[in-house]
Amino acid sequence: MMSERPPLKEQATDHLEQGLSADDPGTKNFHIRSALQFEECIEATDQADNAHAD
Repeated sequence: MMSERPPLKEQATDHLEQGLSADDPGTKNFHIRSALQFEECIEATDQADNAHAD
């Protein structure tokens, strides 16, 4: 059974907020990079969905 995870957009927002509020540069870097990666996944998913709709 898979664990339930929040939607990608929500996870990206959470990482961005954590990154912006972090004081440690390593923690800030991790969360901002994670947010960017989630956004890339969202974009790829949207593109795949659009390709299947055509």
